[in-house]
Amino acid sequence: MYILIIGAGGIGQKVTEIALRNKDDVVVIERDKEKCDEFSKKYDAVIINADATVKETLENAEIDKADALVATADDATNLLVISIAKNMGVRSLVSVVNNEESKPMFREKGANVVGNPNALMAEYMYRALKRPMIKDFMSLGGHAEIFKIVLPEKSKIVGKTLSDINLPRRVSIIAIERNSDIIIPIPDTRLQAGDSVTVLAREDKIDKAMELFCK
Repeated sequence: MYILIIGAGGIGQKVTEIALRNKDDVVVIERDKEKCDEFSKKYDAVIINADATVKETLENAEIDKADALVATADDATNLLVISIAKNMGVRSLVSVVNNEESKPMFREKGANVVGNPNALMAEYMYRALKRPMIKDFMSLGGHAEIFKIVLPEKSKIVGKTLSDINLPRRVSIIAIERNSDIIIPIPDTRLQAGDSVTVLAREDKIDKAMELFCK
């Protein structure tokens, strides 16, 4: 893929790392000269010291060849760049949106929206404090979550098949990781200590599910 990344801050750098690891072609646009210099020392990618909200800058970055554009700057910059990129035919548009009330404007432009990174990190850390057994989670609209939990030896569901487990309503085991294998569970699947279990649960059922898995 040919990816344009707007902004060479922390998020832009992390996206660059992942894209380069996957052997994508990356061009970064950043108006801050110091950030450009820092970026150039770290990454083997093209960086343009210019204003991405100027159409000519995007043309110089060969936006006509871009498969995707990722905007990681402030909301005003991101929205303007997304608008220009859409009009110039970029198929995949992704943007960080810091203010919740701005999200509809980005979605109207066809952008995939990533919420405020600081807010997302704060929520992740709070969940880690509240439910330390959960190793990873993803919120689904605030009404449900997908999360992972490693089954301890003393869990009362270790050794049982899924058909033997009385899961709370609106709680489902959707995947099991065991010895680097991924198991899509069926009723006869038997759980083992150390299994990393991926669970889908409604928000108000998570604590009941945790009691079942961890006791």
